[in-house]
Amino acid sequence: MENKRIIDEMPVLKAGTMRRRGPGARLIVLYLAAILLLAAFVTFDRRPAHNQFLGALYAFRHVLLLGFGGLMFLELTALLGRRWIRKRSLYYAAAATIVLLASVRIEFSHMPWDGERLLRNFVGGVAFLLMSGAFDRPLRREHDRLRGRARKVLVVTATLILVTILHPLVPVALAYAGRSGSFPVVVEFTENWQKTFVTSRDAMLFNGPAPRDWASRRNKLTAMISFDPVAGAGVTASEVYPDWSGFNWIRFQVYSEEPGVRRLAFEIDDQKKSVEPGKLYRRVFDVHQGLNDFEIPFSEIRGGPDEHPLRMRKIRHIGIYSADADRRFRLFFSDFRLVEEPVNPAGRARGSAAD
Repeated sequence: MENKRIIDEMPVLKAGTMRRRGPGARLIVLYLAAILLLAAFVTFDRRPAHNQFLGALYAFRHVLLLGFGGLMFLELTALLGRRWIRKRSLYYAAAATIVLLASVRIEFSHMPWDGERLLRNFVGGVAFLLMSGAFDRPLRREHDRLRGRARKVLVVTATLILVTILHPLVPVALAYAGRSGSFPVVVEFTENWQKTFVTSRDAMLFNGPAPRDWASRRNKLTAMISFDPVAGAGVTASEVYPDWSGFNWIRFQVYSEEPGVRRLAFEIDDQKKSVEPGKLYRRVFDVHQGLNDFEIPFSEIRGGPDEHPLRMRKIRHIGIYSADADRRFRLFFSDFRLVEEPVNPAGRARGSAAD
């Protein structure tokens, strides 16, 4: 009888009115959404010019802003109004409405309207809310139908929406993965990932079979650069793997079928923006007919100008340019690889450097 009396006196808690012990995990979502929203505003103030991934992500900045902003609005209103409005679903409906209105407002600043962009921004923002709803325990307590399989459907749906919208970022992300996976090779013109980071000026880059006399690369795909008869024609590899610590030399090979000597300028820098003349490593090499094997010690690269030594943990660009040319010519290149010790004691098997 005593136990029955205690049970009868216990308060009855109904679905949708259960009080939580505190905001807990939802506060974490609020803080995280606020931080990410602020970071997105700062990062996408203008199109990033020195990071391929952020540059590609810039086109989808409004999806991120609406997604993080929607989550922030959801948790902030739920935190402030939880004593008056107990229905979590009403907060989600309000957040989705705000995302829709913000999507429309964005189009007013990008006249004429683009229906596809409006739909992409709205659906992408709602996908963040769907993902949040799938892990929202108070919402599941309020709506039993959101448990089990329905919850998994929400997660899969939100994930598929975001993947569909952001899929153009996948090739760029794979390029960064390929760059990291190829290290200590820092430049490899024949690989697909390298194409994301290569720009040319008055030059054309091709991939094909190596010259017949280049025995070490026989039957291997090899890069060939055709230089226009203009000083400074060449190719730049941007965002090379930046941390070169732990190595002491950089090695590359050049094969020439030209009858005379060709002069190439090899440049390395650690600058994000345009490099000033005194803030890079530059060396001019004489390329002779046949195979030229070059190995450059980091002691030479690191030294640079006394007032601007290169930071070997923040290398950004490698450039190969024509120092001078009176006609078009072509050269074949191996990869550019970091090594701990030189393969050839003299530093190069063939070829010479010219100041």
